[in-house]
Amino acid sequence: MRKLWDYLFREWFRQVGEALLLAFLVTTFVFTTVGVVGSSMNPTLLNGERVFVPKYETWLVRFGLMQWARGEVAIVKPPEGTPNAVAQFPILGFQFRAFFIKRIIGLPGDEISLREGVVYINGQPLNEVHITASLMPYPDSYPVVCYQNGRLLALITQQQVRFAPENLPEFLRPTLEMLTPPSSADLEKSYSGEHCFTGSLKLKPGYYFVMGDNRTFGGSEDSRTFGPVPTEAIAGRANAVWWPLNRIRALPIPEGFKGL
Repeated sequence: MRKLWDYLFREWFRQVGEALLLAFLVTTFVFTTVGVVGSSMNPTLLNGERVFVPKYETWLVRFGLMQWARGEVAIVKPPEGTPNAVAQFPILGFQFRAFFIKRIIGLPGDEISLREGVVYINGQPLNEVHITASLMPYPDSYPVVCYQNGRLLALITQQQVRFAPENLPEFLRPTLEMLTPPSSADLEKSYSGEHCFTGSLKLKPGYYFVMGDNRTFGGSEDSRTFGPVPTEAIAGRANAVWWPLNRIRALPIPEGFKGL
């Protein structure tokens, strides 16, 4: 009898191990699903929906066989130290850095700025009717920089937090490296006193600018707060909503991105 129980236990253990291994391989290399928490992607994604993420695309990008595209909805791991990025695991209670769901706005090499709520990519205004048809974006501007006597004095982030270059948190240091030089007119004004204005970022190779679709005041914490993210921070692309069943739909690239 004891041998029978030993055999049954070993079989159960083997089958559970194989199931866990298969689940790990599928979610790592084939596909996974991610739940939407919060309202940062309204009106495109709603709290409680679940999206389908083809994980094989992540590996194709890492091996240089494909690239992420402007307008895709991405699963992003924000940089360590990002405000409000720490979540608490249910029941067990330990803390972890949660993934965000954002839209890819800028690709490596793009010049990005946001003026009075309008996104500019390489000098062209982005038509975001997929957002503006449902909500009125807050007239935000980014990046706001301050110069005095020809020298950078401060970078002001989305939450109107002012940082001197020497006091930037580690996760914003790449942003400092991507600031475009001020125009001669802005530089000249800085010699008459502190001069603050909206600049732009020239994305370094391997970096992406991401934003939430909810552009109301405080609607999304994104690259305006934590800066552009490296390729390895993008864990995949959400290509469809599969839950709840009455809201199944694809997540195509909005028309406004296709003409850029």
